[in-house]
Amino acid sequence: MGIEVELDPETSPDARYGYELRKRRKEAGLTLAQLGARVALTGQQIGNIERADRRMDENRARRCEEAMGLPPGDLVQHLPRRSRSNVTFRNFLPWLDREKRATELCAYEGLIIPGLLQTRAYAEAVCQGRPGTTPEQVEEAVEARMQRQAILRRDNPPFLYAVLDQCALLRPVGSEEITRDQLQHLLMMGRSPNIVMQIVPLRAMSTRGLVAGFVIARTAGDGDEAVFIDSPGGGRMLDQLELVEKLKARFQTIRADALSRADSMALIEERLKQEWIWH
Repeated sequence: MGIEVELDPETSPDARYGYELRKRRKEAGLTLAQLGARVALTGQQIGNIERADRRMDENRARRCEEAMGLPPGDLVQHLPRRSRSNVTFRNFLPWLDREKRATELCAYEGLIIPGLLQTRAYAEAVCQGRPGTTPEQVEEAVEARMQRQAILRRDNPPFLYAVLDQCALLRPVGSEEITRDQLQHLLMMGRSPNIVMQIVPLRAMSTRGLVAGFVIARTAGDGDEAVFIDSPGGGRMLDQLELVEKLKARFQTIRADALSRADSMALIEERLKQEWIWH
């Protein structure tokens, strides 16, 4: 039997749910496997949820309540709001699980900073720009994005290869202050040993990445690979071998036009010296 890791419920909404689930499971006298069998999950999957390494959906949360004889809503009330009846987020859940398991991530963005590297203020400005989005939806989207970034701070983080077009550095988002804070954050993240950041300069006149941003996730050992392609409708995950291979080739051709890691950091620093350059 593995060593049970104590979870601080205050670190995130997912941690709070995992903490509450574990507490009630133990009070019910059930093992991980026993509870999993009652809700069509494995014991390992229940354990992952209790450690905040996997998200629980609302339907299974209700089944857990029934399996343990809990009042309706006793566990559901602790679910992160984005996990409750949010169709867009539920569609995103399969990708979040892939991203969490990944040992290597390759991200490309042509117009904005990739979500895994965004500051909270920058993410808010991006999400507020979506037509018809309510303040609550903005808050949920931003919180979800901040939680995604936790994979880069864990003890064994994935390698992130982030390629950005120079346009993403020049584009003002929210305000000059927000944009400059974001660029400073990029410089800090670019110094991490598990992050390689490269910029495709405008002078490269590259057109290979003009279609859409995307992320490729790879898990060592089983070689499992999938991609997430961004789109106005919320994006979609693909894991068909042929499509994954095409996007891997596209990423490498885009990266071939990028500056070196050191020159890319220098380009970000140069942009920071040019305040209000779009005037």
